[in-house]
Amino acid sequence: MVNKIATLDSELEFSLVDSDRNSESNKEKLFKKETIKILTQNTMLIPFDFVAPAFDQRTNCITDLILKDYGIVCMQEVYNGSSQDRIISAWHNMVSRDAENGNLNNWQSEYFNNWYNSLPRKEKDLWHSLDEAQSVAVLAENKNFWGVKVIDGRVNNLEAELIGSPYYIMGPDRGHLNIRQDSGLIILSKYPIIEGSAMTYSSSSGSDRLANKGVVYARIQISSSEGDYIHVFNTHIQAHDYSETRLAQISELIDFISEIIKSDKDYIRPVLIVGDFNVAAEKPDNWIELADISPPETEDPISAEHLDNALIEYKEFIKILNGFSYEQLNITDTWLEINPGDPGFTWIGKDWITGSKNPYGEIGNQIATGNGGPQRIDYIFYFKGTSSLYLEPISMSMVPEKPGLLYCLDKNLEDLASRSPYGCLEISLEDDCSHKSYTVSDHLGLELNFEVGKDN
Repeated sequence: MVNKIATLDSELEFSLVDSDRNSESNKEKLFKKETIKILTQNTMLIPFDFVAPAFDQRTNCITDLILKDYGIVCMQEVYNGSSQDRIISAWHNMVSRDAENGNLNNWQSEYFNNWYNSLPRKEKDLWHSLDEAQSVAVLAENKNFWGVKVIDGRVNNLEAELIGSPYYIMGPDRGHLNIRQDSGLIILSKYPIIEGSAMTYSSSSGSDRLANKGVVYARIQISSSEGDYIHVFNTHIQAHDYSETRLAQISELIDFISEIIKSDKDYIRPVLIVGDFNVAAEKPDNWIELADISPPETEDPISAEHLDNALIEYKEFIKILNGFSYEQLNITDTWLEINPGDPGFTWIGKDWITGSKNPYGEIGNQIATGNGGPQRIDYIFYFKGTSSLYLEPISMSMVPEKPGLLYCLDKNLEDLASRSPYGCLEISLEDDCSHKSYTVSDHLGLELNFEVGKDN
């Protein structure tokens, strides 16, 4: 059974690795570089089967996925409270085991142990549900928040509550008295999160008004030195035909990022901005062949007006990014840099036909509930840094990159628990299963391998 930890006193402190640099365990060679793998995944974990098919079973598959070999995981649409609890509990258990079994760097293990030993109740399953979230403004006045300093970087006056530990940040929420769903945003990290924040967007439209759309932030330490860290921003932008609202949220996101990185007084550390932006990127000329995809036979989904409007919005999107208030920052679309010419579609409607080379396989997007043409709407942007600490992309791919494991998402199958640690049943195409999918969500994930290094 998972054990919740009661809200800790704001004066709780724990000994950071930097405070004990003279100990034998910290006499590691000078930090040069670290290779980290990050995943961003819109999970579609909405607690209604008619909106998000097999959300409960897919939580198990998503948990299996994120525990593979990622150093950082950013998720959107984790709206289901049970899914949040199961995912965060599994992540904390993994970090705890890795620290105990020597699967982390020495300084990472020592950081975890120092934090863990500082807690008044020493339980192995360490997590806090969103019910225990607190205001960013209040937390920013406190000295410590479960080992994470909180920054109030909001550029509006809307309430934003968050919850976390040195290994996850979840939020924003607007509190118990607000009828909105929370943001569904989570950042998980094997590396210590030393500072965090969150912000709710000022405007939202349509059904998105029911969710607390916003951004969550984590400052992640990547060496034994507190000064070696990267900025990670995870967001979910307005969906559907509300371009004006979407672009307004993106502008507010950029203002929030600018406010957060002001604390980099000596030089700006590397920045990663990830999530579901719901802005369709420009398509290459031969995108149908490249993606092994075909339009539905019953309609013409590629109207010139639709494509023109999408292109106009994408250009406005890029213009906002290029207008970043810090002139020395050049925010790069990592997919375009590493995989030029690849359409990189991360979403497709259930009506489109996919081939055997497409990640959705010949069965199409089985999780999607709506129709529509393929779009690249999930992104990982980066800025490499302005001084000795840098970020360099190595490789980037979709998750899955091609059809691989086939999941059975039928309910109440007796052998679920025996086939996987979290009950995600893997099958063959011929197996008797009424709900099959090659993907864990209606969106494909994006995986980036990157190097963080220091020019000493």
